[in-house]
Amino acid sequence: MAAQSVEEELQELAALVREAEALGIDPWPPDKPERPWSRWALGSFMVILMLSAVSKVLFRFVKI
Repeated sequence: MAAQSVEEELQELAALVREAEALGIDPWPPDKPERPWSRWALGSFMVILMLSAVSKVLFRFVKI
């Protein structure tokens, strides 16, 4: 059933939150700690891709 007003929407949300908490589900879990290794991994992967692409372009013009 679609809510007709903001108040009805908030009441539906409150009912869902109460039901989730009654079932033992935390609707708003705490934030996860930041993992700096993922940023480093993605950055190094991008650097490798860029170097690979540039080296392919440069080797087209090199005659050995």
